[in-house]
Amino acid sequence: MTTSVKEEENLKTKIEDLAAFIGNTPLFPLRNLVQKDGVTIYAKLEWEQLGGSVKARPAYQIIKEAIFNGKLQSGRQLLDASSGNTGIAYATICRSLGIPLTLCMPENASQERKTILNALNINLLYTAGSGTTDEAIQLAQKLQDEHPSHYCYVDQYSNNENMKAHYYGTAEEILSETSHKITHFVAGLGTTGTFTGTSLRLKEAMNEVNLIGLQPDAAMHGLEGWNHLD
Repeated sequence: MTTSVKEEENLKTKIEDLAAFIGNTPLFPLRNLVQKDGVTIYAKLEWEQLGGSVKARPAYQIIKEAIFNGKLQSGRQLLDASSGNTGIAYATICRSLGIPLTLCMPENASQERKTILNALNINLLYTAGSGTTDEAIQLAQKLQDEHPSHYCYVDQYSNNENMKAHYYGTAEEILSETSHKITHFVAGLGTTGTFTGTSLRLKEAMNEVNLIGLQPDAAMHGLEGWNHLD
């Protein structure tokens, strides 16, 4: 199967049209969490975008980069590993664009995520073993190595577009929404794209900002999407 120039341009237009549904999420004040003069804690409502999580940002950026650089030509399938949220974001965007998606996922992912992904009609491959994403990543790499003309393995864990999505998106929104008055930024660590990209831009704009990354205290933690970093 080949991809015509017209089809490529149509795909570029479609991905650009989806930009309106990515990011631009509000900050919500958690006024009852801490009651101290001059202190307000905000939560960024990342579920208010396509795909329902913060992972919509990197998924969109990764797919857009693949489209504009011709990596999905000749009918190649998008391929990646995910514990759930990025996979759902990929599936939602790919369904909108008509791009086939193969996703490698740990077998112990939540039933809710499996149900959502199956409803989006993607090729879902489960891995057993330790129950972490390591086996899923290995399977995705194996598929890419064995069928390089069939798959486009985007590897969210090492893809710079992951970080860029937050550097140019999440961080800029936070700076604008707080009028550059943010003092602390806190984020959980998974692929670390959210924390790294947002933190880099915040530090450039406000060197005095405090950056706090949260991780589980043990490797076998059971928290989907979070990583214990050695």
